[in-house]
Amino acid sequence: MTEASSPPSTARRRHIDARLLVGLVLVAASIAAVVGIVAASDEGEDVLVAPRLVTAGEVITPSDLEVRRVSLGADGHGYLRPDDVPPTGVVVIRTIGAGELVPLSAVGDTRGPSSTTVVVTLSTGVGATVRPGDLLDLWSAPALDAGRFGAPIVIASDAQLVRTIDDEGIVSTTAAGRVELLVARRDVARILHALANGDALSVVPSSLAIGG
Repeated sequence: MTEASSPPSTARRRHIDARLLVGLVLVAASIAAVVGIVAASDEGEDVLVAPRLVTAGEVITPSDLEVRRVSLGADGHGYLRPDDVPPTGVVVIRTIGAGELVPLSAVGDTRGPSSTTVVVTLSTGVGATVRPGDLLDLWSAPALDAGRFGAPIVIASDAQLVRTIDDEGIVSTTAAGRVELLVARRDVARILHALANGDALSVVPSSLAIGG
């Protein structure tokens, strides 16, 4: 006597259950893949962003910056991270634009910066295309007797323009305005001597700024 075969309804149910199981496995695999893609895309690094324009010579603290998670690969090592900024802050050595990631090369140690800012009165105006952050050469024509001046020489190379200063009223009939410059500390003595001597000072874009 042969064994009775399974009813058609039971076989159909088993077939449906098998397809359901395969479907659930495929859905689970799809979800895992999506989670993996999202996790991979989130493998960024926390770097610091300047929420506003920051000019050379400013000291910025952690509260002046914002944290942004970005995926930069190997280039991420060239930007400032939250742990890089002490509570006392860091000094900015070049202008950082609003919304710009802060490069490590744009900041220095506040304990001993190699640059400082000075304000100088110019005898000639600043070019209309010059903007804060541009590199300039500071020229000085030494004051002689009877209102004459000697041949101009460069007393500070690659000084960075921090800002132009608008004076109220007329300071001098020969003054063409004042500017704040970020200069190397080694140049400060020569600049102060030129100011004290009444030399005629001018700024022109440096060769590095023009080329770059």
